[in-house]
Amino acid sequence: MKVIECKTNMRCELGGCKNHATRAIKFDKAGIKSRIYACDKCLNELYSAIGETVVPRSIETAKKSKKGDR
Repeated sequence: MKVIECKTNMRCELGGCKNHATRAIKFDKAGIKSRIYACDKCLNELYSAIGETVVPRSIETAKKSKKGDR
């Protein structure tokens, strides 16, 4: 998956936004029309929403492997 600069005159497809798209999200191994076009404002909101749900755990709180405990 890549975020690329939008070179065409497309509208933002996220949330009924009527702004012009500045970025396109391109998916790997998908068809020719497999891009999501988004403006900077909607892309930032999407980034924040993903960041709230997917938070990496720190090394200190991760479970230790039992492989070395033989």
